[in-house]
Amino acid sequence: MARTAQNAQKTTSGSARRVQLSVKRARMIAGSTARDISSRSAKGKSTKRTSRSMSTDSISSLSSLTTLPSSPVLDSSQEMLPWATNRYCYICHDGSKYLFCCDFCPRVVCQRCLGLEEVKPALYTSDVKFKCPGCHELREREAKCKLSPYHAFMRNVNGEFIPVLDAPTTLVGVCERASKAQVCAESILILHLVCVGMEVRGSLPKLLHTTLEEYHTAESLTYEEVTFDFGTERKLDHWTKKVKLLRDRVEGRNFGRKIIFVTVHSVVTHGDLFAGKDKDGDVAMTVEDFMDYLFISPLNEVVYGSTLFMLTCGHMVRFEESYSAMKKSITRLRPEYTILFTALELIVAATKLFAVAYSIQVLIHGHSFLDIFHDLLNVSLDLRMHTDVLVFYISSLLAPKAPFGLRNPALDVAQPPSIVGYRYSWYHSHRRPWGKALPMGCSRCGAVRPWSQSKRHANGTHPKARVTTCLGCALEVYSEPLPIQHEILQDSKISGWIRYTIWPTEVL
Repeated sequence: MARTAQNAQKTTSGSARRVQLSVKRARMIAGSTARDISSRSAKGKSTKRTSRSMSTDSISSLSSLTTLPSSPVLDSSQEMLPWATNRYCYICHDGSKYLFCCDFCPRVVCQRCLGLEEVKPALYTSDVKFKCPGCHELREREAKCKLSPYHAFMRNVNGEFIPVLDAPTTLVGVCERASKAQVCAESILILHLVCVGMEVRGSLPKLLHTTLEEYHTAESLTYEEVTFDFGTERKLDHWTKKVKLLRDRVEGRNFGRKIIFVTVHSVVTHGDLFAGKDKDGDVAMTVEDFMDYLFISPLNEVVYGSTLFMLTCGHMVRFEESYSAMKKSITRLRPEYTILFTALELIVAATKLFAVAYSIQVLIHGHSFLDIFHDLLNVSLDLRMHTDVLVFYISSLLAPKAPFGLRNPALDVAQPPSIVGYRYSWYHSHRRPWGKALPMGCSRCGAVRPWSQSKRHANGTHPKARVTTCLGCALEVYSEPLPIQHEILQDSKISGWIRYTIWPTEVL
């Protein structure tokens, strides 16, 4: 018997009327966000890295990952410096009675992985420098020199570094991670902004929070979920007050990273984004108006320098008006990274493997998001068949001060921010030639998944055109790359990723 009951909709698209509120008022608040925040950061006093020489007071005793690590009580009036050490050993991801802080990076290494049966006082005197195995490896590679014994503890004697221990340090930890990996201890804010009426159970931000909890204390990991509804003038006033309450809850916190998720419907006919409801039902706004109102002051300072995930269907990037408005908002608000999806019926659950991999590789191991973006996509098996992924990156941003950001050491303010944008599309020889999904059924004979492996189309209008044939009725389907610069990130002869440059590097 066929089932006809309608279940809760999982996609993020729909229909709604467009409304227009006090746009001028919102843009006066949000329009100069990037310039104001950058200027405040540039004028501030730069911070310097603290000494990392070991002493009995600076050696931490941590529990295993099954419980939260112990941490000292911090004076809220003092800024945590961006070079604050990690909480866990980067080799075993665990704690120990003794952790040694590297003098050349934020990583720490435990007594067990260093193979030290006992820790002598001579190892943590103020004149002793400790170099972690990762820095030792990287220095050797950079110098392109022969492999040398690893001396973890060195002392400067008359301008020459000599080993503190008689024999080289023999590591007993297992090599499981890259030389650049660490166990980051940066304070993180996860902010989930949800349109009223949308389902939040099992949401992507909660999954990210759960993944990170094991590596953080309650003080270093903050999760905020806020429902927005500014579909009328009265509701906009209420949203403004709600934003101020959010500011009060996190004021005084120094966040090294800010991860923002916006879960919202998009209108199927022109890409507008749902703003909430009025007396007649759902209402939507142009993308530019929506972003102005959503990130009204002081939320404009939260989004600056953050990683922004727009969890909405691809109608926003499908229509030129809404897509251009989104790019304009990115340049004005200046998140460091912005992630968009092209699926017209986006199933957010398909992005969960990507989110878990992101949390581990970027937020815990400390890798650059853009550098390993391709690797993150490769582990996201459901995502690659479901949607293309757009990423925009703004470099050379100055981090804002508290309450919403952790001040970085002074950057070269003469180097202006620049933006670059890529579109990642997964290709498969007989499922998605040139990243364009073939229909599940043949339109002529009705066969299910009848497509042959694609091959070069000799008579095509594009020199790289491909043709795929239905094995049932010989119907031919043609495909070709987008008419923009692209690079094939090949994983195998059958499948891989195409990276399109959708926004060539541009100075802002």
